[in-house]
Amino acid sequence: MDRVFSDEIKTIDGDIIVGEVVDIVEDYLSIKQSENSISFLQWRIISLISRDKEIIIVSCDETQKKFSVLKTANGLSVKDVNLTTTDKISDIYPKEKITRRPLFEEGVKQLTETVAATPSVSAMKKARQSEPSGTSDGTFETKTVSLQSPSIPPKTWKGNVGAGINIKDGNTESTATHVKGVYTNERMRDNIYFDMLALYEVVTNKDTDVDEETVNEQRATAKYEYKHTLRLYSFFNQYLEHDEIENLNYRLISSPGMGYRFVLKDALKYKAEGGPAYTYERFGGGTIEETLGIRVGQYFDWKILPTTALFAKAEYVQSAEDRDNWRLDSGMGIKHNLTKSLSLNLELLDQYDNTPGEGQEKEDRAVIGSVGYNF
Repeated sequence: MDRVFSDEIKTIDGDIIVGEVVDIVEDYLSIKQSENSISFLQWRIISLISRDKEIIIVSCDETQKKFSVLKTANGLSVKDVNLTTTDKISDIYPKEKITRRPLFEEGVKQLTETVAATPSVSAMKKARQSEPSGTSDGTFETKTVSLQSPSIPPKTWKGNVGAGINIKDGNTESTATHVKGVYTNERMRDNIYFDMLALYEVVTNKDTDVDEETVNEQRATAKYEYKHTLRLYSFFNQYLEHDEIENLNYRLISSPGMGYRFVLKDALKYKAEGGPAYTYERFGGGTIEETLGIRVGQYFDWKILPTTALFAKAEYVQSAEDRDNWRLDSGMGIKHNLTKSLSLNLELLDQYDNTPGEGQEKEDRAVIGSVGYNF
């Protein structure tokens, strides 16, 4: 049974982890990579495992795990194989022997009993008391915990805060600033997302030398997703907006519903969702508008390079009472990580309201560029 597991593991994102497998449980395995650290890998982010002339292809869903074992004629490793599913094994290696194995419950027991005799196992078991998870803005990553700090659980969340400023002087004097923040927490069974954006612009009137606000807007979105399967999920989305220029005190859009991840690959992800929507708007002067309708959203993420990602979204809200009352919030952008903590962001935002307030344009566009801090 000690030949089932390997010292080389390849994730679905193509990362190679080399170390000693010291423990396995139903949801993840533990790999010792150095004397003072241990990594936790969820089965769902593992693509291949290899040792000597045996390669194990891992196939996981929400109900079961399957291991397809590829018996190679020479010493291949996971570094030589570009494969994330078992469907194409016969096409790539038609002459090799392929067998199927269940989840090795006896192997788990034997391996645990074997490593229990080693001096460092007690510290390793303490280090994995908290359940690890993968994360992503669409990506997964492994988590490493120091054996000297076993009480710290692996981090499942990440975020980014960015800001930008644009100053004009001469024929036109203006100052435009923005602040943007993103937070994600992706766990085994559910995901939490939050993002906010604040835009502000002042233009100086040359005739009166008075500063006039041309943009003063704040937006925020909070979202919770519960995963029923690897692809199917239910959600609740809450949107909040304030705009001084449009005389909008606040706009609330509440929407529950169901979604599905149509594309779930290493570097390419696409999902769509829909459900009922309730919109509550309060304008200056006490005017209140309430509407019921539907909301449809779609989201696209493409990891072009290891440090560069392209993302896009579109959210459509339609009133059930008035077919002319609809709005579309869309955007696309690109993010490039200069370092682990520093990034450059460029984004195009477009808001289209088919029934705007009096004296307001239907479409509102903005291009923002910023330097961000990843945490």
